[in-house]
Amino acid sequence: MKVRECFELLAPHASEAVVISALGMAANEWWAVTRSDETFYMHGAMGFASSFALGVALTMPNPRTPVWTLNGDGSMCMNLGSLLTEASRQPDNLKHFVVANRCYQTVGGLPMAGRADTDYAAIARGAGVRDAITIRSLDEMRQALPRILAPGYLFTVLEVDCEAVPVIPPPQPFEGAEMKYRFGRHMERRFGVTVFGSQGY
Repeated sequence: MKVRECFELLAPHASEAVVISALGMAANEWWAVTRSDETFYMHGAMGFASSFALGVALTMPNPRTPVWTLNGDGSMCMNLGSLLTEASRQPDNLKHFVVANRCYQTVGGLPMAGRADTDYAAIARGAGVRDAITIRSLDEMRQALPRILAPGYLFTVLEVDCEAVPVIPPPQPFEGAEMKYRFGRHMERRFGVTVFGSQGY
């Protein structure tokens, strides 16, 4: 299945969620589907989307507000130790999606190590995650949506195609400091919290 198709199924259910996306394919495809400038796109920090999302989930003013991590398998493997921390907490409002195309798509589809044999859901379970599933088709995803959207922590591996030719949708037209302030101001407006002090940081 294609990552774009997965996100097209997920996006209509994300209106209440705070979405944190890993850099690269996950971010670009989510932007292509949603044009969401309220998502936090993890520019320049490969491997840290899940850590950032865990912190957001644990500190939400309303702990029932869903927080979604759109992670790539390359990003997750760069920071596998974060799974230990995530598994130790498993907040009920956190959904961790791993977009697993088993290659580094945005740099030309270079294959990941162990691409044929690695079981990401098993790695998560080995770290202590109680509920980890793997979805391999759009039909499976449609059937799993009630479980995905139900309250409770869930680690979901989305097995998607590695494209034969690099597919790079238009990236978000902002990054770095602008992304920080867009997301922070959105959180302040939506939840009535203070993210930035009087100095702007």
